[in-house]
Amino acid sequence: MSSAPLAAWTPALTMFIRRSIIVGAITLGVVALAGWAIGATTGYWQALYVGPVLALAYNIGFEDPARWRAARQNRWYLRTDAIVHHGPEGEARIPLADIVDVRKRLGWTVVLYLKGGLRVRMAYVKDPDGITAQILAARERLTP
Repeated sequence: MSSAPLAAWTPALTMFIRRSIIVGAITLGVVALAGWAIGATTGYWQALYVGPVLALAYNIGFEDPARWRAARQNRWYLRTDAIVHHGPEGEARIPLADIVDVRKRLGWTVVLYLKGGLRVRMAYVKDPDGITAQILAARERLTP
């Protein structure tokens, strides 16, 4: 890899926090509804309050920090013929010719669809629309 990459991407803490807030709000809503159902059927109304607090404490205290520590180490580099991923497990090279499609998911993720049905996820990146366009344009330059 002697040449400079055409583009480079890293996970953004702001995108991770955005995802955490959205997922946390949905989780709190679902757990609160379950607590309401428990309270309505059993009379144990404390479940309406205890469940969401425990879910929030778990997400803030355990799951989200661990998820971010793993994700923040990822680096993605667009080269003329491949996308190179540097992560905690090492380096992976994804030839652009193997990419069938590229799509944005959930506003913070780009998914690469590969030949053979495999998918590669680039999580918590800023501007997933721009990244998708860059990868598709690089792939189109390879095909005559």
